[in-house]
Amino acid sequence: MTNESFLRALDERPMSNYDRVLALLWWIGRDDSSAGMNARAICMTMEAAGHPKQNASRLNRKLTADRRTARASGSAWRLHPVTRRELEGQMGVFRESQPVKSTSSVLPKELFVGTRGYLERVVHQVNASYDYGLYDCCAVMGRRVLETLIIELYEKEGRAAEIKAGDSNFLMFAGLVSFLEHDGSIQLSRNTLKGLRDYKALGDLSAHNRRFNARKDDIDRVQSGLRVATEELLHLSGLWAGAIPSSMQPGQATARTVLIG
Repeated sequence: MTNESFLRALDERPMSNYDRVLALLWWIGRDDSSAGMNARAICMTMEAAGHPKQNASRLNRKLTADRRTARASGSAWRLHPVTRRELEGQMGVFRESQPVKSTSSVLPKELFVGTRGYLERVVHQVNASYDYGLYDCCAVMGRRVLETLIIELYEKEGRAAEIKAGDSNFLMFAGLVSFLEHDGSIQLSRNTLKGLRDYKALGDLSAHNRRFNARKDDIDRVQSGLRVATEELLHLSGLWAGAIPSSMQPGQATARTVLIG
């Protein structure tokens, strides 16, 4: 959990902004009580977490006058040991793994309800990693969604063997995209093809380039293409939960109708 996501996790608690500052100092020093953060960095972190613009000079004066805080190295602040012990009882829960809220920040989760359990879980990870600022993770997991949907499409067509290498394993993502692009029997829209190419470029960088780190605007730039590509592949693979077979008679109960509700 990043400093910003820790602060966002506190949003539902009735706390003043200054109480959040103290909680942030607890978080920063949770494993090393001598670790601290200066007033300017605290203000920037608060703002990045969605709180109003902070005044660093005013905060510095307040921290100076507060006996619950002490100087760390340089201009940084840390909590007094007694205050740290007091906050441990309130904040200690954040040392444990916390459930991640399900969102649709990158891909609409509703599109994948009733498809495959493993697809739903991967989409959850795509959105959660974006929400928590883990953009390389988001890029790689988005690539995995596309890779999975291409395989699902060929399995549905009874042509899975065509996208396997000599070792009987499925082709890597680059090979899957190339095969699909040149497959004359499957017609993809221009937007889907562009979305696949753009996301492949970003996913490859995040997965394989050790000097590259994805940023929020990298994900934002390819998000619409990913959205278009995943929905079209869901349709083509027969996984889209809204696609009820026309042969289904009224009153017939199937696993699909239960999932759709």
